[in-house]
Amino acid sequence: MTVGPPLVYLVNPPMAVDQRHGRIEKIVKNLFFNSPPLGLAYIAAVLEKHQVPVRIIDAGVEGWTFEETARRIALESPGVVGVASMTMLSSNAVRLAQAIRALLPSTTIVVGGPYATSLTDEAMANDCFDVACVGEGEYTMLDLVEAIRNGNDLSTVQGIVFRRDGKLVRNPARPQIQDLDELPFPARHLLPLDQYVPQPNDGIYLPKFSMITSRGCPYRCIFCEHSTYGVSYRSMSPRRIVDEMEELVNRYGARDIAFVDSLFMVSRQRVLDIVDEILRRKLKVHWTCTIRANIADEETLRRMKSAGCWRTRIGVEAGNDEVLKFIRKGVTKEQMRQVAQAADRLGLHPKGFFMIGHPTDTEATIRESIEFAKSLPLTDITVQFNTPMPGSEQWAIARDFGTLTTTDWSFFSFWEPVFVPHGLTVEKMLALYRDFYRSFYFRPIIFWRHLKMLKGLGDIRRIGRGMAIFLGIFGPMTQSGKRGAR
Repeated sequence: MTVGPPLVYLVNPPMAVDQRHGRIEKIVKNLFFNSPPLGLAYIAAVLEKHQVPVRIIDAGVEGWTFEETARRIALESPGVVGVASMTMLSSNAVRLAQAIRALLPSTTIVVGGPYATSLTDEAMANDCFDVACVGEGEYTMLDLVEAIRNGNDLSTVQGIVFRRDGKLVRNPARPQIQDLDELPFPARHLLPLDQYVPQPNDGIYLPKFSMITSRGCPYRCIFCEHSTYGVSYRSMSPRRIVDEMEELVNRYGARDIAFVDSLFMVSRQRVLDIVDEILRRKLKVHWTCTIRANIADEETLRRMKSAGCWRTRIGVEAGNDEVLKFIRKGVTKEQMRQVAQAADRLGLHPKGFFMIGHPTDTEATIRESIEFAKSLPLTDITVQFNTPMPGSEQWAIARDFGTLTTTDWSFFSFWEPVFVPHGLTVEKMLALYRDFYRSFYFRPIIFWRHLKMLKGLGDIRRIGRGMAIFLGIFGPMTQSGKRGAR
C-alpha cells in the first residue's frame, strides 16, 4: 500500500498582545499586514505541484493568538509544520512552535526564514524545532516531506540542520535555484487576500498585489543581509514575469502590482525587456518598482510609464556623499537628484527611502540627509533607523563605530534605534527621526503633490487614513521595557 505525503502546514506566527498594543503597535498595524507572505506561498506552490497537501496560515493578519493558531493546526494533525521566522519576531516563532508541540508531540516542526538561516544555532537551541531550513525553502521542504514520507534518513536532505540524539547534524547546503522560471506561481489562493491593506499613499489603485521577480543582489551595501538569497543575481524571464502579472489581473482582479524585489533594476535592458513584453500583450495594469539611480535614465523611465508604471521608489539611504561611499551604496547624490527629477518630470511620483544612524553618521550628516530629501521632488519618503542585522557586513563592525543598545531581536525592527553611532544618543536619534518626517511633510509643496494625485472620494478617505497614521509618528516613541543581552 502506497503511503501518501503528509499534510503540511506553513505558518506565519501570530503577533503577541504586547506587540499589537505595545511599543511597536503602530509598526505592526501599518506595516506588517500590507502584503501576503510570498515566501510561504512559493513553498506551498511547489508542494502542490508535487501533489503534497498543504495549507497556509497567516496568523498575524488573521489576528489569532498562539494557542488558537495551534488548536486550528492540530485539528488536521499535519505531519509537518513549517514556521516562518523573521529575526525581530523570532520569539513569536518559538512561542508558536511550543504551542504546537504541546498538542502535536510527534509532528515534525521546521523553522525557516532569515532567522533560521542567519542564526541557525540559536534557533535550534529551542527543542520545539526539529529541523531548520537554511536558505531557499522550496525544494528543501519538498525533499524533507518526501524523506519523512518514505522513512528516509534526513541526512539525505540538502539545506537543513536537524537534531539527532540531542546533537545538531548539518547537511550540505542546497544549491540556489538557477532557473526561477521553473517555480510555479505563488499559491496566493491559500491566503486571505482581502485582509492585506496597502499603505494609504501606496494604495491608489486597488486591489494591489506584490510580486518578486528575482533573487539576490550583486551590490555590496554593508547594511544588507544576504544569507537567504546570496549576492548572485537570478531573474525570471520577461515572459514568466508578465505571465504572473496576467494571472494577477485575470484571476484576482489586480489593478496595481508592486515589484518588491531586492533589486528590480539590475540593468536597463532587463527592465526594457519586461516593459516590451507588457506592451506586446497590451496588458493594462498599474505597477511600481524600485530603481537604481546609477542605472535609470529618462528614456527608460518614459518607457516604464508607457507600460503602466505610476510610481518609482528610490533607495537614497543618505544625503551625504561620504556616508554613501562608506556604506558602499554605489550611487552619488547627484545621480539620485537627476533620476528623481526625471521621474518627477514624467509624473512617476518618486518616493525616497532613507536611513539614519549609519556607522559614520553624525547629527550634521543626518541633517544633511533631511535637507537633501527636501531638495528632491519626492512625493513621499520612508525613513528607518539603520539596523545592523546578523549576516550583514556592518554587523561585524558595528561596535567599532557605535553602540548596540540591545541584543534583544524584538527591537531590531528598523523602526527603533538599536545602533547608536559614536557622538549620538538614542534620544537625539529619535528627535532627528521625527524632525525628518515633520520637516519633509509639513510643507505646502507636499500637500500640492498629493492633491494632484486625487481622483475621487475614495482618495480623500485614503489620505485621511494616511494622515492619521502620519500623526501617530509624533506620538510618544520610547524604547520601553528591559533592554540588554538576553
